[in-house]
Amino acid sequence: MSEYEWDRTTMAVVASALSGDSDGAVELLRPLPQSDVCHIAVRLAAMAADALIVAAQDSGGDREEALSQWQQCILQHESEYDGD
Repeated sequence: MSEYEWDRTTMAVVASALSGDSDGAVELLRPLPQSDVCHIAVRLAAMAADALIVAAQDSGGDREEALSQWQQCILQHESEYDGD
């Protein structure tokens, strides 16, 4: 799969997820080889990180603040599910 196709599929997954169709997003990924799904997952993670940084900057923060907030969210999530 080319980078264009990875980007195209990534955007389709995002559109499906934003419309609340997580099953549709899964179906977009299901027929793909694992390596393509991994590339798409990395693209999605990069998009999310960029959005977090932009949101922090828009509210007067910076990259370090956004990363710190994200780290705190991860730690909180982990502590809530520690017993499972």
